[in-house]
Amino acid sequence: MRKAGAMLDKILHLIYPCVCSGCHALLADGEHEICNKCVTSFDRFTDADAADFAVKEVFRHTCPEMEWPQKAWALYRFHKNDRLQTVIHAMKYGGEHRLGNMLGKLLGGMICGSPSAERIDCIVPVPLHKLKEIERTYNQSEIIASSLAAALCKDVRCDLVMRKKYTRSQAGLSPRERQGNVKDAFGSSGTSVPENILLVDDVLTTGSTAVAVMQALKSAGAVNVSFATIALAA
Repeated sequence: MRKAGAMLDKILHLIYPCVCSGCHALLADGEHEICNKCVTSFDRFTDADAADFAVKEVFRHTCPEMEWPQKAWALYRFHKNDRLQTVIHAMKYGGEHRLGNMLGKLLGGMICGSPSAERIDCIVPVPLHKLKEIERTYNQSEIIASSLAAALCKDVRCDLVMRKKYTRSQAGLSPRERQGNVKDAFGSSGTSVPENILLVDDVLTTGSTAVAVMQALKSAGAVNVSFATIALAA
C-alpha cells in the first residue's frame, strides 16, 4: 500500500511539477520545488556552530577514537514522519532530483563565508555502487554536491573514492549493523587525493557510511576531511 502511494505521488509530481514535494499543495509564484510553509516547518539549525557541534557528536559516538570531521555543517534536524522526511524520500527514491539542486544551494549558502570553506580543495559526494546508481538513475549526494560546489566555486571530484561492494540499504539497521554493512565498502580509486576535502551526503544518521568514506580518503592521502549534509537524524 505504501509503495502504491509513493508511486502515485511520483506520477503526480511528474504530471504536475508545480506541486510541493513536501505537502503536494500547488506552489505559489516564487516558490520552487517546496512551498514556503513546508520550508518554514523544517527544524533548521539556528547557526553553523550549533550544526557543527551536533554533527560532530554523532561522529564522536560512532567512532570516538577518530578526530573527524575537521568541520561539519547540516541544514536541518531530521524527524521521523515530518515533511522534510517526505522531501528527502522524494529526492532519493522518487526521481525528484531537482530537490538536490535546491537543497545544495541552501547548504552552500550556509557554508559560504566560513574561513573553513576557503581552505577546501574539492568536494566529494558519498558514492553509490554502480548497480544502485543504475537502479536510481542518479546519485542524490552528487547532485547536492554539484549545487554546493557551484555556490563555493569549488570542483566536485567523483573520481577519488569508489564503492567497492554493493550494500543493502542502511535504513532500519542498528548502529552495529550499519557499521558492518559498510565495512570495507569504500576504497581509493588510485587517483591523487587533495589535502583538504569536503565530503557531502544527504542525511546523517549514525555516521557509519561517512566514516567509512573518510577512512578511504584518509588512507589515500587526505589530511583534513570536513563534512556537510542536508539533514541530521534527530
